[in-house]
Amino acid sequence: MSDLDRFELFAYVAQSSSLTQAANKLKMAKASLSKNIRKLEKDLKIDLFSRVGQRLHLTPNGQLLLEQCKRLQRELDETRSICKQFQDEPEGILSITVFEYFANKIIFPKLDEFLKQYPKLELIMDINEKIPDFEKEKKDIAIGFSLLPPNDNIIQRSMQKTRYVLCASPKYFAENGEPKTLQELYTHKYICHESRLEFNQIIKLKSNYKLVLKPAIILNRVIAMIECARVGLGLIQLPLYMVESLLSTGELIEVLKEYQADNMSVYYYYPKFRYIQPKVRKFIDYFLTK
Repeated sequence: MSDLDRFELFAYVAQSSSLTQAANKLKMAKASLSKNIRKLEKDLKIDLFSRVGQRLHLTPNGQLLLEQCKRLQRELDETRSICKQFQDEPEGILSITVFEYFANKIIFPKLDEFLKQYPKLELIMDINEKIPDFEKEKKDIAIGFSLLPPNDNIIQRSMQKTRYVLCASPKYFAENGEPKTLQELYTHKYICHESRLEFNQIIKLKSNYKLVLKPAIILNRVIAMIECARVGLGLIQLPLYMVESLLSTGELIEVLKEYQADNMSVYYYYPKFRYIQPKVRKFIDYFLTK
């Protein structure tokens, strides 16, 4: 019997507090179970249980080992699930956080076809403009953000390139004048997304330029930023694809193009500590790499 098997037996016994109960549950001879527990204690050179009559009580070392065994069991269960998906079609819950623009432009148009192709998948989609806490929120993937990951436990992959546009409405420029230099932006009203504050990226410029602006308005939705700019409340800076249609109709006017960050990536993210399951890989291949 392998050490891994003995750890699994130990966990059964520890959670039963009785060799008899654990043996019955495992359909195993009590003497054989006891022998394996003794062997594990001998190999580890520690007492895992204190024995009082027929009852077993975990020692402090035993309690620590039980927590590790529970963690190991969860990983084994996930591994078995992944291996099953190698043989079968993807199934289970796929939990996604996606920026609203990309949900509308990339996912929704092809979602019906995807779910027909993989009918055993249950999709939970969070339309959000913040990178999630993958572990706490149990997310599998996040799509459509241009910010750096908040910590080292997240992998980011580029899904497309874009440039940034600083723009406002004709009404705003008629009332406030059009800035000709970066320094003149200090006298203008700037509308900012709240995530820019968190990551200290209030305005994105080419690497040889730097400007620290204090926003006049802070919002948590891009659609609200665009509407505020459209009605003349201030300047916004967003990726080109988000405002391109309004620029083409003249509802927004771009300024200071030569200073704006270009060749910027838009990313999807997934947790580093978790293997990319087949269901996640199928989603990436279907929506993000074609």
